[in-house]
Amino acid sequence: MKMNRDWSDFKALHGNIEGARKAFEIACENLFRKMYSNQVVSQVEVKHGDGGIDVFIGKIGIEPITVVQCKFFLESFSDSQKQQIRKSFDTARESDNFELKSWILCIPSVLDIDQARWWEKWKSEKIVEHSKTDEFIKLINGNELINLLKEKDLYNTVFRIEDSLRIQEMHQTICGATQTKESDTYILKRRSKPDSETILFNSYSQKSEPFYLKRKIDDEFIKFLSINNIWVFGKSGVGKTTLINRNLLISDIDYCFCDLSPVNIRTSNDVLEEVLCRIEDKYSKERNQLEQNVIKQIVQLLAEVNRERKVIVIDELPLIDITLVRKISDDLTSLVNYYGNKKTDNSLKFVISTIADPSILIKNWSKASDFFQYINCNNGWNESIELLFCLIQDALRLNLDTFKCKIIEASSCSPRRLKAILRRVVSSEVLNAEIIDSIIKQINQEIIE
Repeated sequence: MKMNRDWSDFKALHGNIEGARKAFEIACENLFRKMYSNQVVSQVEVKHGDGGIDVFIGKIGIEPITVVQCKFFLESFSDSQKQQIRKSFDTARESDNFELKSWILCIPSVLDIDQARWWEKWKSEKIVEHSKTDEFIKLINGNELINLLKEKDLYNTVFRIEDSLRIQEMHQTICGATQTKESDTYILKRRSKPDSETILFNSYSQKSEPFYLKRKIDDEFIKFLSINNIWVFGKSGVGKTTLINRNLLISDIDYCFCDLSPVNIRTSNDVLEEVLCRIEDKYSKERNQLEQNVIKQIVQLLAEVNRERKVIVIDELPLIDITLVRKISDDLTSLVNYYGNKKTDNSLKFVISTIADPSILIKNWSKASDFFQYINCNNGWNESIELLFCLIQDALRLNLDTFKCKIIEASSCSPRRLKAILRRVVSSEVLNAEIIDSIIKQINQEIIE
């Protein structure tokens, strides 16, 4: 069986962007270990003060090292991603823990013309600034990474081709060689099926709308947003980000999306600074450099924006130190409160998303309730996960009734987990109870919510 998979398949194999990001770093480490087999190659555990390193090559602290920065920029390469690149390079270049020999950026995408022009301009500026040669900064894109993985015999492992081959071998053992023709017919039928990537979407887009299960919580979001700011909360995998993006898009509301998931948060100011940067990028505004208070800088910037039907989304505050999360939550509450006191109309709103319940995060809960409506996503799928299963099954034109109860139970009322299971189902050549059990076991090991 010949199989060619790309980085979109890689993301689907790992269930979500966070799982793919971690796996991407591991894949890069294994690749560079094979490429530089005679040198020390190591991944760095993520923690404060890591010096902007994902993987390094060389004896750190003894000789100049090559730093490899792995950024899983698959679907976007905009101002936010460019800022992350600049910050990662500067952090590595300015580190007191090591001397930088060279810096390599690995991404799964391929840059378009405008993005490539930005990269070359930034690279040239840095090379001149630090009096280095062209080899000091290097980019390895997604196509180059795949070629290198194939060259070093890592492609099948990284993209789990071997898992699919084992499933096919299992099928041949169970069903016998006489079933090969029937299996081939089934494969041809699958090729004519609808686009599974669109149906089993992770990131909502308007073409995904037919496969989005509208629930009561969607109506609440729209209603609440018309009168107040919103705080959405719930455990990982219940669809908080999708809920926000979908309802803002279908309402034709312009919004600035501040994604905190890739931000290295050490202080509350890191969050506020990210919000400020995203607003600057989105609306092409510049902060007041004379003002030192970041909350005031944000509010002053928003005062310059045409606020007609606009929303500032601050999404996915991660589970980190609870004291720090509470400090961040209080500062975000102060930001919304301060803006509310300064605004002259009701057209710009804030939407904040956290895993933890804001009632245990915000110090002055009763006061915050004056300018926030709260949406709890934790129980939103108890009665709807079966409906989502049926919607997806019908869209994919599959008949999974035999395995329906087992798959729904394994999803644990999480749309992320359900879709991860169904992605594996779609990629399987054949299905039986043993294969379904194997898929569920793999998903349970990979997705920890």
